[in-house]
Amino acid sequence: MMISNQLKPMEGKVSPIDKRISILLFFIIIFGAAIIFRLFFLQVIQHSFYLSLAQERQEVLKSLIPQRGSIYVRENGELYSLVTNREYFLVYAEPAKISDVGKVIDRLTPILNLEEKEWKELLGRISKKNDPYEPVKHKVTKKQVEELEKLNLAGIGFLPETYRFYPEKGLGSHIFGFVGIKDDKKIGQYGLEGYFDQELSGRPGLIKSFKDAIGSLITIGPRSIKKAENGIDLVLSLDRQIQYTACQKLKRFYDSYQAQGGTVIIMAPKTGAILAMCSYPDFDPAEYQLTKDINYFNNPAIFYEYEPGSVFKTMTMSAALDVGKITPETTYEDTGELKIGPFTIRNFDNRAYGQQTMTQALAQSLNLGAAYAAEQIGRNVFQDYVKRFGFGQVTGLELETEVDGSIKNLEKIADVYYLTASYGYGISVTPLQLAAAYGAIANNGLLMKPYVVAEKILVDGTNLITKPESISQVISEKTASIITGMLTQVVESSYDRKAKVPNYYLAAKTGTALIPAPGGGYGNETIHTIVGFGPVRNPAFVILIKMDKIKNGPRFASDSIGPLFGEIAKFLLNYYQIEPDY
Repeated sequence: MMISNQLKPMEGKVSPIDKRISILLFFIIIFGAAIIFRLFFLQVIQHSFYLSLAQERQEVLKSLIPQRGSIYVRENGELYSLVTNREYFLVYAEPAKISDVGKVIDRLTPILNLEEKEWKELLGRISKKNDPYEPVKHKVTKKQVEELEKLNLAGIGFLPETYRFYPEKGLGSHIFGFVGIKDDKKIGQYGLEGYFDQELSGRPGLIKSFKDAIGSLITIGPRSIKKAENGIDLVLSLDRQIQYTACQKLKRFYDSYQAQGGTVIIMAPKTGAILAMCSYPDFDPAEYQLTKDINYFNNPAIFYEYEPGSVFKTMTMSAALDVGKITPETTYEDTGELKIGPFTIRNFDNRAYGQQTMTQALAQSLNLGAAYAAEQIGRNVFQDYVKRFGFGQVTGLELETEVDGSIKNLEKIADVYYLTASYGYGISVTPLQLAAAYGAIANNGLLMKPYVVAEKILVDGTNLITKPESISQVISEKTASIITGMLTQVVESSYDRKAKVPNYYLAAKTGTALIPAPGGGYGNETIHTIVGFGPVRNPAFVILIKMDKIKNGPRFASDSIGPLFGEIAKFLLNYYQIEPDY
């Protein structure tokens, strides 16, 4: 009885052992649930995140650099390279692997042609033993690398590099531009290299592969490749023989006159194709960093605007002829000065010429003759024709940094502004605008858009041919014929006869323009310009020559660059095998 009572459990009470077991089981369940939830969170909810992270640590991405497009001209149907790519090498050092720095410097110096300043600076850099990498020299030739390889120098390595190669060097540098470094990337700047940078550069490719836990590439693992797309090639409208000859002749006069600048443009009037274009001073695109003045990079034919002077009288006469307000025989009384309110317009020599025809006024380059013609048509009509000829707007030539000039003075109400513009003052133009405007006269009054890219060759071999583009009929064919006759008289029997080529009729006009002074008014320095075309019966070329601030030469453009115009015109007439007129 007593025994059975002792063995009977105590009702309503939990033993301490059971309580501890229950608590332990509770925490085990909570901990297990937390682990399960964490695994679920990592493997399901954040699966994409960690998969991406793992791939990032395993993936190796390598950029594939496309080949930059080349620039050519065609000669007898064959492509001739003006700008292409050339393979060089970067020589680099791994200082940690170099035991005798002095010996390495001694071996590198004669082969790499290091100057004292260069090798001393290099000595300091590669003496740092904890430095993993130091570039030694860029643009090293294959021959130099082969010489270095024979020495088997520990800690010296080589990497291939591609650089632009310009066989013509400075000839045409303002057309080409160059490839420079910007934000550690190669980028085309100025000229064609800048204008077509994206198309010439192409599109980079990409190789994606994987590495193992210790960082070694898995050669048999998955790999994806996006191929690089090379840049397009350009074929120019330039004629190499014309370009070379015109530029060499310009250089001779430029040097002789100690001029600050010189420019020549030769254009085909019927198409707008640029056959030659160069300026001095020039630069070597392959060594652009050595150029002492960055302003040399700008193309003076399209970037520098200036007051053109008397060459603009041709535009004024053309406008007045086209609206029927004058004829070549129309006369006016040249008194030597024209009063316009507080202003006075005078001829270049301050002389009075008496009764003059329009042909005589143009031939003798009389400011009062141009002002008279402008007065007959008024400010609004004059402004309209100036715009028709393409002034105050870019031509659209495929070169970087073209400016539009300024004809804002023509919007002013006072008559003095458009009357001074009638003989080329108070407005600014570019040489190319002038060449294109004279080209319109040579092309029966039809203005063509200038172009220098004749073809684009796409990566797949497709040729995109540039089609000549007409802008507008600026003046009638009849007017173009009349003003051409007047310009022919300028060459045949006036100040500009030094531009004449025996047995041929050419049309041209010179201008000697004073340069505006910084504080207002004009100084004594001048810019000389001549623009013309030939032969008159069927124009094959337009020539513009501009010479800035001549120090050692004639005072007037007719004497300074008139002969140069004649030399270039004579060459072109012979080059094209054009029969004499008489």
